[in-house]
Amino acid sequence: MKHQHTLSKLIPRPFRFGSTLAALLLLAIAASSSSGQVLPPNSHPYGYSYQEWSAKWWQWTLEQSTNHLELVGAPNLCTGAGTTVRFLAGIYIPGSGGISIETRNITIPSGTPLFFSILSVWTDNSGCNGNDLAFTSLTASELAEEAASIWTAVTSTTCTIDGVPVAGLSNPATTRYLMAAPPFSYTTAAEGNVVANLFGEPCIPGGLTIYPAVADGVYLMLSPLSVGKHTIHFVGVVGPVSAPFVEDDITYNITVAPEHCDGK
Repeated sequence: MKHQHTLSKLIPRPFRFGSTLAALLLLAIAASSSSGQVLPPNSHPYGYSYQEWSAKWWQWTLEQSTNHLELVGAPNLCTGAGTTVRFLAGIYIPGSGGISIETRNITIPSGTPLFFSILSVWTDNSGCNGNDLAFTSLTASELAEEAASIWTAVTSTTCTIDGVPVAGLSNPATTRYLMAAPPFSYTTAAEGNVVANLFGEPCIPGGLTIYPAVADGVYLMLSPLSVGKHTIHFVGVVGPVSAPFVEDDITYNITVAPEHCDGK
């Protein structure tokens, strides 16, 4: 159950981690490719703080359906400049730990900022006792303390963009890209909700709204890449690097397509 405080019981269940499954800087601009730049963690990129974007990323992740898992979030998640931002998914696989390696090929339009989690963890009061719902009543502050406690088991977060390492990710405990999301709500998908089917809570029904939920994690906001081919590679490790409880290793091969003259 998510609300267990015993770390040894929580760690073998990687679905609370959002590199994902679930989603780290000392420089104003930490890394750049031929175009895209990692935007500063203390900024409000495209109208929202990193913390706010992390909550939106988790809402998008937890509200998905296994009937149609998205690798790239749809645009128009927000208003104003934020409508152009799209989310990159973490790893969507069931299991109980170990190494997960995926390579994904996607195409996005030019002018698209990308937000993603290298590794992150969420917690809330929902849970299962056998086939029955088992809710706790922890406050948002107590849940945040739990998430922070779980995060202490994270030992490595790395990312390269077009082969250029993002600086400042070597220590997951102190990086400025470690963000605590403000309390947020999410509503499970009516059919095939990922919380039940992938994240280890089979009793959670579809259409259930849960609040509060909180999350800790390492996130990056990348400004638009130039038209052409790009690669983003990120890895998050939980437990000893030599024998990790969880290691999520994701490569995105990205084609940035030019917009047509009609704007489509």
